Amino acid sequence: MKKEQFQISISGLGIIFYSPQSVKHIEEGENYLEEHYYDPKDVIKHIYEGSIVGIATGTPGDFNLNIYQNIQPDIESLDPDYALKLCLKVTDNSVYFRDLYVLLRWEKESKADIKLDIENGNYEVIVCSWLPESGIRGKNQQIDFYFNKTENLPKLHYEGVPALLSESE
Repeated sequence: MKKEQFQISISGLGIIFYSPQSVKHIEEGENYLEEHYYDPKDVIKHIYEGSIVGIATGTPGDFNLNIYQNIQPDIESLDPDYALKLCLKVTDNSVYFRDLYVLLRWEKESKADIKLDIENGNYEVIVCSWLPESGIRGKNQQIDFYFNKTENLPKLHYEGVPALLSESE
């Protein structure tokens, strides 16, 4: 088991993660969000392909990310407030985690961005989160990501953008 911890502050309403190969076609300064990632159908396409995977946080804020490799979470004992199953196609042996709003005016990755070193392949990604003790979403909210390598990308079924919120929020 490999675990890494990061902190991310976002001004948008979500977090994206991807491998560099999935974004190489985006031009510097391009507004990819409005053109290719705004309509839920476009977001779902990316998520099913495991290319640019986004999760709605519902708020800007500060998030504590725990990233696990090669461990299957016991969802029942973790008892998260929110849990999602996603997938990712890893290339270039790396995954970046960034603010969704970087897609508004694309900038290439920098050393300040969160980079995870991970073996190339297809991954099932389980995402769990809990509402912070403060009750304020985005105020040092914990999000756990569990990356498990699979032969093929898992088949997902979403009707909207995967979100770390309840349907009533």
